[in-house]
Amino acid sequence: MSSLDQHDIFGSGPHTIRVQSPQRQLDHRTFSGLDGELVLDMGLRGRQIAQHGRLSAATASLLDDLLIAIEATVDGQPHTLVDNYGRQYHNLVVEDFQPTTPVQHGRSFWCDYSINYRQLI
Repeated sequence: MSSLDQHDIFGSGPHTIRVQSPQRQLDHRTFSGLDGELVLDMGLRGRQIAQHGRLSAATASLLDDLLIAIEATVDGQPHTLVDNYGRQYHNLVVEDFQPTTPVQHGRSFWCDYSINYRQLI
């Protein structure tokens, strides 16, 4: 079960986590009179991680509590995400959280969401 900072706030519905490759910053230099180019490796700069899913709860109030708990993580502090397979992603900054649908009501109250993280290297 996925968690953020050991809090099971994503267990109420299905979700996917897409992890991009770390970004390496390269500086390309050319010089007059020389063939080719010089590439300077400036090191790793981090990577993007995107999460999309659905939050659901028995009541609108409980769903609101989940939304507030996730919104509280958009604080600029490093967090740890653990996915469904136990892989851990440390030093994540939550860049943004967006409910992507209005709150719906069926058997439960639910809404879809997306979260974008930046993993600092």
